[in-house]
Amino acid sequence: MKKLLTIVLLLGCTVGPVVAIFVYESARTRSITVEILARAPERGNFLPRKVVLRVGEKATLRVRNVDCVTHGFSIPGLNIAGGDIKAGHYALFEITPTKIGQYDFYCTAWCSDHHLQMRGVIDVVAK
Repeated sequence: MKKLLTIVLLLGCTVGPVVAIFVYESARTRSITVEILARAPERGNFLPRKVVLRVGEKATLRVRNVDCVTHGFSIPGLNIAGGDIKAGHYALFEITPTKIGQYDFYCTAWCSDHHLQMRGVIDVVAK
């Protein structure tokens, strides 16, 4: 009986931590950072215009204004409403999408005659 108990304890001490680490790492949410460049449509528009994220995956969107005018950024379907992003500056938006689907993003500051074309999409897919 003592021998069996010793074996069980020994296995628990060696295998237990490995299993615990595996479970912890599997449960951790993967986090990514995506950079989106903002330019008026006649100078290139948002780049990329399509961003693919996984449902439940934490993401930081770094919207960098590489233009000479002020831009804004909004994703209404994901409750993101950013303020103005001045020329040469950037804004960070942290999101964790909970539903699969496509979510439009667009510029919220009048930036040019083609302002209404300054759009893109966040495509949230299954894990």
